Amino acid sequence: MPSRFTLYGAKDFTVADVADMVAAALNIKLSRRESSYKGGDYFLHRDEDGVEVSVEGHVRDEEGNFEEPDFPQYATFVYINHSLPGVEDKLATVQRLDLLRTEVV
Repeated sequence: MPSRFTLYGAKDFTVADVADMVAAALNIKLSRRESSYKGGDYFLHRDEDGVEVSVEGHVRDEEGNFEEPDFPQYATFVYINHSLPGVEDKLATVQRLDLLRTEVV
């Protein structure tokens, strides 16, 4: 089965708020982590089915450029790597979480 790499964005919510909404929609537990590379606190989930979910703030790199330059209006991103059907359908129920990009490889 091909892998899917999906990016969602939220304009008006904190990283913690988005993590709570995504965890509820997908029925998963997201663990709080800390990384200066990712701009401080972020949330991560990995499971045995190959699903990886990361909720991160929109940070700038050392040169001042946004990490996701195509989406400067978004404050928080949800990165999902998976091969399971139905993940996008579940996240479509999260209000004000926008699907920004999907890649299948």
